[in-house]
Amino acid sequence: MQESKDKNVLYSNASAWELLSPSEEKLMNERVANYMKFVGACKTERATLKYLKAEAAKLGFKELPPLGAGKALKPGSKVYFINKNKAIGFAVIGKRPISEGIRMVAAHLDVPRIDVKSNPLYEKHNMALFKTHYYGGIRKYQWVTVPLSLHVNVMSLEGKEISFVIGEKPDDPVFTITDLAPHVAAKLQKPRTSEELIHGEELNLLVGHRTAPGTEEEKQDRVKKMVLEILKKEYKITEEDLSWAEIRVVPAYKPREVGFDRSMIGAYGHDDRVCVYAGFQAIASIDVPEHTAAALMLDKEEVGSTGPNGAQSDLVADFMAMLCEATSGKTDFASIRNAIVNTKVLSIDTNAAIDPSWESAYDPLNSGKIGKGPWVAKFSGKNGKSGSSEVDMEFLGYLRRMFNKENIPYQFGEMGKVEEGGGGTVAYMLANNNMEVVDLCMPTLCLHSPFELVSKVDYHYSVSAYKVFMENSY
Repeated sequence: MQESKDKNVLYSNASAWELLSPSEEKLMNERVANYMKFVGACKTERATLKYLKAEAAKLGFKELPPLGAGKALKPGSKVYFINKNKAIGFAVIGKRPISEGIRMVAAHLDVPRIDVKSNPLYEKHNMALFKTHYYGGIRKYQWVTVPLSLHVNVMSLEGKEISFVIGEKPDDPVFTITDLAPHVAAKLQKPRTSEELIHGEELNLLVGHRTAPGTEEEKQDRVKKMVLEILKKEYKITEEDLSWAEIRVVPAYKPREVGFDRSMIGAYGHDDRVCVYAGFQAIASIDVPEHTAAALMLDKEEVGSTGPNGAQSDLVADFMAMLCEATSGKTDFASIRNAIVNTKVLSIDTNAAIDPSWESAYDPLNSGKIGKGPWVAKFSGKNGKSGSSEVDMEFLGYLRRMFNKENIPYQFGEMGKVEEGGGGTVAYMLANNNMEVVDLCMPTLCLHSPFELVSKVDYHYSVSAYKVFMENSY
């Protein structure tokens, strides 16, 4: 959405594809190729953090000195900060003092998924299965009868970290959650609503079927024993290790280009790794910004941003305090609070774009659309803006100048109809720190499904928007 110089027209909402020059399209294709490599490789928070840390190190980012280290950074210094192996922040030190605030983009690393319960493995009807507990707002029926992979992390009794993935390589086995055949589902499933079609306790992961060798007297749980023998032989873990482990169940899909024109990216985990990597690409391309630039990737957004790595924790304040000391040598309350209060933030997250097959769920005049560029969401929440973070007019004016000066397409919208749609992001939690915050969303189809869709051109212009926001002052 670009403002028109014609006084008879307020603004036009042309397709962002129409703005692409040949050089822009080349840059878009490079950005998209790198993103598709990332989203295919990073299906858990730990894998994402490890990948970003390695990429940052190649680009010259150094670990941010801890509190107490004193002043150590100068304009142009590039640093990263890791919190408990579940959250990561990046910064490029700017020309202006930290007391004038920073320019931050904030995303989340976690994605809706299925976790394995603490005592998962059992045998029934000649099959071995894992009990699971889903994480985040999934539509449970979308997760049955699809190929799934296991991402396992566990600390052994000796304190050794054991990590492995099954189901992502072409020759790996995969796993799945079974569903009823239509021939026998009439009484059990037909009366259920879509939200109840599959119950949480029915999301049992099929992990084996073959019996272990043994005598007739040893036939009990022989399928379960076969699974345990394989885990012990190939992965060096026992049944008790499963109880101590962090096991994620995610779709085994690879990212794919979608459409005859290859204009879209289909993948698991766009929410919110599409914004995580777009934010990383943006900050990685900055040399010496006006204000200090930062990209913060948090955990637990899908379940309320709780815990030490979520937006409700003191992690944000800790990050700001470390930057304050490392650039000015100051750690007093006033210096840190001045830095926080003067900070401007883009909360970068996905949002549910209007779907032509389900148009009645949206207000077409006030809905984001794929292919129209970054989506300014002035408020979040639902049912009378409950739980909302609403951006003020002054910050909107700042963004307006930025978009138009940099010739970046943009659009406005809400998530669905009043009293029908709605949702939240980390925006209101960051705003609770007295920062200026606005949601700048990535339009997404099939949100929270195992195979989400975004437009390549929206991704490209989102990276550009994040970059100029962090780099300049308007």
